[in-house]
Amino acid sequence: MSKLFDERRAEGRPCLVYLHGPDGIGRTSLASEFFHEHRSAFDDAYIEVAARQPDGKLVQQGEMLGQALRGLGVADADLASSDAARAEAFQRLSAGKRFLMLITDVASAEQVTRLIPNSSPEAAVVVTARVMLRELFQHDFADVPLNRLPRAESRELLLAAIGPGAAELPAEVIDELTEICDGFPLLIRILGAQLTRRPQRAVERYLRELRTSDEALLAMDHSQRVTRFLNATFSLVRDLQLALRRLALLPGPRFGADAAAVALDVDRDRAEQVLDELSDLNLLVYDGDRDRYSFYRVVRAHALRLAQEVDGPEVVKSAVERITTWYLREAIPRDAALANRWRVGPEFDRYVAAKPVPLPREDATAWFDVEWPSVVACVRAAHEQNLHDVAWQLCVAVFKYLHLHGHVDVWLDSHQLGVRSAEASGNVAGLMQVTSQRGAAQLAVGNTTLARQDFEASLRAAIKAGHSHGEQSAWEWLGKTAAAERDLEMAFRCFDESEAVVDRSGQAIGEQQRIRMRALLALHRARAWVKLRAWDRAASVAAAVIEHFESAHETDNHAKCLLVLGDAALGTGDPAEAARHYRQAARLFSHDQTVRAEAGALRQLGAALQAGRDFRGAAEALRSAMELYIMLGDAETDAVDALLRQVEEEGREG
Repeated sequence: MSKLFDERRAEGRPCLVYLHGPDGIGRTSLASEFFHEHRSAFDDAYIEVAARQPDGKLVQQGEMLGQALRGLGVADADLASSDAARAEAFQRLSAGKRFLMLITDVASAEQVTRLIPNSSPEAAVVVTARVMLRELFQHDFADVPLNRLPRAESRELLLAAIGPGAAELPAEVIDELTEICDGFPLLIRILGAQLTRRPQRAVERYLRELRTSDEALLAMDHSQRVTRFLNATFSLVRDLQLALRRLALLPGPRFGADAAAVALDVDRDRAEQVLDELSDLNLLVYDGDRDRYSFYRVVRAHALRLAQEVDGPEVVKSAVERITTWYLREAIPRDAALANRWRVGPEFDRYVAAKPVPLPREDATAWFDVEWPSVVACVRAAHEQNLHDVAWQLCVAVFKYLHLHGHVDVWLDSHQLGVRSAEASGNVAGLMQVTSQRGAAQLAVGNTTLARQDFEASLRAAIKAGHSHGEQSAWEWLGKTAAAERDLEMAFRCFDESEAVVDRSGQAIGEQQRIRMRALLALHRARAWVKLRAWDRAASVAAAVIEHFESAHETDNHAKCLLVLGDAALGTGDPAEAARHYRQAARLFSHDQTVRAEAGALRQLGAALQAGRDFRGAAEALRSAMELYIMLGDAETDAVDALLRQVEEEGREG
């Protein structure tokens, strides 16, 4: 606003601006802040004009003109009786004056037009509105849309609202409370007032209550400003209420026009029109950089409650089934592009039977980068609606992406529900696959006991279903679990059992899958040989299968082979060769956007360069690794920092 004000004054034009956003987002606070920053620029008057009465009814234009004239010093007894005469008096008295006029809670451009000063180039008119008023663009107004406060500012405001007691609360509690307030300054202050001077146990009780419903926070707003905004706005858009109720059923945090079209059961053009209208009403937030829409949490909670009350459970379930099935069918071809692995489930069978043209891996990754939170959210939405076959298949579809990119927490959470849905559906093959995938998540966080339990359960399910793929995979994962526990004898035994399943499977496992399975088992054995420091054997096995993964465009497994070759080269005293392999692995992980794996490869590159006494190169690689670990919030940051300091010290010593 300050920049606009300076530009308009330099051009000799009045500064006309309108702030729009939902009640409680800080419209009036921002206008007040602007006035106090520029008080000296408005030495003639500060005028407030209310466009709406306390009960929500609109103020007539004549009364608004009267408020403006009073602000310019006209006594009530001297006010003209007609609107036209008051408008003429306003233009005459405002001419040449330096004043700021704040017009609050405007509902239409017609309320404003007669209050635009024609001959006051040093004046400013700030309009606040709940909705975007596009007609004001015709009158030279600039719009300032107000959305959520940034997270850091929201947190600071909450800490200030709670007061000194906030310092006693765990950081994760403050972070979760900040998230619940969704960047609404009013809701942050309301919550802060409720938590001031409360003991930690009381704060945690409030947090448990707030977790149950996004509308719980509204109940703390005794002024009911946000509730009144929701009720008033919803009543104004009766023809869009159905759209709001349907869009609120989209499970993810953000969505695009294609997902909206599915939720609304209309074509994309109509969906875009609806989204534009709802965005203008500030019931949706549009992110132009991502071309995605999102709800304010309280708006979504309000719309979801109305969906249950107005539409009823069966209609809601039908809509959720349409939405979650669409996300599943969109995810399946992208998942297929990430790895040539087998999958179970009727939707996967349908996809394979269609013999589609494979998608480029880069395109699949880009789609998941945007949509994985929605796919994961669909698991819970489908599970809660007893759409169990959809829920567990969504887990199958999103597993590889979550695995590659290390989203372990949501991987575990979603697969807890997926396993329960597979159990509820009675699909043994589905239970076999999602239990194995959950075990992989347990292994990723180092919980080998729970991982083994899941892989053993998956093995039992595979044998019960007569599923050779699942039996082979379960033995393979049991071998990886044993290797993680450094029980390498057991690991090799499990890998042998896995390969024996492949050997006796006959036509149950296709030729290409058999080739891939043997290549993966060879890679696992090579990594086990590294742990045994059998460098030549590890390198020989990895070199024998690296071409398979490269030709299959399995970037992650290609890179893992390179890591084995790097480890073997370093172990046999060839740090330059090791660095070459590690650098290539880091590039592959970077291309795949698997940040944690890239950081690990860069760390190993730094160690190889250090061994080769290239201290400058080692420090550069370690700094890059540390930047990635910092971005991830990974505890490995400290270890890499210590190694970096050691390398820098060795470099100084020469």
